[in-house]
Amino acid sequence: MANDKEANKQRILDFFAAAAEGGDIMAFLSDDLEWWLPDSFPLGGTYKKAELAAVLGPIFGMLKAPPQFTINHITAEDDRVAVDCQSTAEMNDGSPFGNTYHFLFILKDNLIVCVKEFLNTAYISKVLAEQEAKRA
Repeated sequence: MANDKEANKQRILDFFAAAAEGGDIMAFLSDDLEWWLPDSFPLGGTYKKAELAAVLGPIFGMLKAPPQFTINHITAEDDRVAVDCQSTAEMNDGSPFGNTYHFLFILKDNLIVCVKEFLNTAYISKVLAEQEAKRA
C-alpha cells in the first residue's frame, strides 16, 4: 500500500511538472474526470475533462508562460493526494501573477479522476475582472 501512495504522489508531481512545462496535462486525466472549483468566483463549478480546457484557457491565456508551482506540502493516503502549493507567473502585460492552492486529487488506474481545487478566489476574480476591463 505504501508503494501505491508513493506512486500516486509521484504521478501528481509529474502532473505539476508537465503543467509548468506547458505539457499535455490532459494525458494525466481520466476521461470521466470531475474537476471542482469554488462557486465563489466566475469560473466556479464542476467540469468534465472535455470542458476543462475552456475553463483553464482564459487563465492560462493571460500568462506569458505556464505558471511555475512550488509544492509546500504533499500527502498521500489510499487513492488520494493532497497538495498545498503556490503558483507564480508573469502576465502578458508584465505584471506578476500568483495564487495559493490546496488540491485534493483522487486517482484510479494511474489517472486523475477527481480534483477539488481550493484557491484564493478573491484574487483570481480581481485578476479576471481587470483583464476583462482591459479588453473592453
